[in-house]
Amino acid sequence: GLNQGERVRYFVESIYESGTGVKSEIFSLQPAPAPGQPFKILLTSDHQSKPMTAANLEMVEKTIGVVDAVFFAGDLVNIPDRASEWFDDEHGAALFPCLQGKAKVTLDENTAKGETPNQSKITFTGGAIIQHAPLFPVVGNHEVMGRYDSSNNLQTQLEDPQPRSLVRERYREVASLINPEGLAEKERQWIEDNSFNTVSYQEIFTLPSRETGGENYYAIQLGDVYLIGLYATRIYRTHKKKDGESRKYTEPVTLLDNPDKWGHGEFIFEDLQKGSAQYEWLTDQLKSPEFRESKYKIVMMHQAPHGFGINHIPVFAHPVQIVERDDIGSITSIRYEYPIDRDILFNDVMPLLKEAGVDLIHSGHSHLWFRINIDGITYIETSHVGNSYGCYIDGHKERQNTPDDDRFDARNYPKSGDPHGLSPAMPTEFSPLTDKDGTPLPCVDSNDLTIFTILDTQKGSLSSYVYDTREPGSAPRLFDKVMIGKK
Repeated sequence: GLNQGERVRYFVESIYESGTGVKSEIFSLQPAPAPGQPFKILLTSDHQSKPMTAANLEMVEKTIGVVDAVFFAGDLVNIPDRASEWFDDEHGAALFPCLQGKAKVTLDENTAKGETPNQSKITFTGGAIIQHAPLFPVVGNHEVMGRYDSSNNLQTQLEDPQPRSLVRERYREVASLINPEGLAEKERQWIEDNSFNTVSYQEIFTLPSRETGGENYYAIQLGDVYLIGLYATRIYRTHKKKDGESRKYTEPVTLLDNPDKWGHGEFIFEDLQKGSAQYEWLTDQLKSPEFRESKYKIVMMHQAPHGFGINHIPVFAHPVQIVERDDIGSITSIRYEYPIDRDILFNDVMPLLKEAGVDLIHSGHSHLWFRINIDGITYIETSHVGNSYGCYIDGHKERQNTPDDDRFDARNYPKSGDPHGLSPAMPTEFSPLTDKDGTPLPCVDSNDLTIFTILDTQKGSLSSYVYDTREPGSAPRLFDKVMIGKK
């Protein structure tokens, strides 16, 4: 009984058996928009209970008012099986309270790491956003739990996934013992428990689930927007050498004789290379009449095909395991290469998106803001919400997460720049940051500034705003604005 284009006021009331109850404030809702209906969409990602997230979302509400949808490019929380990170984190920065204006995060005026805290403090509550707008996320690495083991804490389980192909082989070896009846559900559950899962993510959200994508990758039309959400992420592993811990580039010496403890590098959770189920599904979506006729063609993924952040290397390639042995056959080292010429997003996915005329690629993962415009596509990472992990453009900073071993091919791990040679666009209005020489920077990677981006379908504008948490009385400032979509 809802009419497209009309907002309806609503409230939620819970009534106890005694007859007393509690009632929410009054909010608004609307059905999916009709073609041509103006729509304002918040593009965001990587909240993860970070310090400035509540301030960011509070400024969204104060600056924009009610938005009509939220496109969230992954990493909503840190550990998806920890309920408090979604609902009631003791530090006041859980995901949903921040998005509801119910957070409570106090910042010093000077929030930069390593500096003396200022005595003047301000508390941010987030913004009342999802009471009015549906949230469309995609899976980031922090939405994926590893092997289920109740004897380990949740952090350990998060960091302990195993490749599905390997676990399927193990299952075949033990199937007659653990599943003599050959029950399909028991087989599926065993493989999931011993590899990785997105159970909490899928149970919390209700996303389109037609065809092969399930809820982990999906497509939906919202008025003039056709959104394709991809499952483009992998396990994050540190490059630092820690005893007994699998790493990005190597297995520790202490685990070489224990294959069950190997991490298998930063392996990809759901394949996207040509011929995979997700690739074929994506091909079908890009051929659909609904996609081809949409004014705004948007693809959202956690891992970006291009970028300048810490996590843009190694590239999105299946890790190549290289095992070295001594003269008697004992393993002396295991390392993982990520050949730049095998980048799945660059080699397989991007040619599809370019040919299909995609307008916007929205990504996350590196806690950074940048924009690229090339071949009619706008790339934007607007994951700099609560903190930043650095912008590694030539002459500014160098990545520290590259291999420090001359056995690796250094060409696969550039210390600065986009791995495939693209350059960032300068903001159109002003640059929020400069380098040490006072030269304006094309990206934002400060731990004092927070960024949000709005797509206005009526104007076709993609607008990014910056807010300085050291000046709580200031207003967010528009620093970048470009046009996308059919002209």
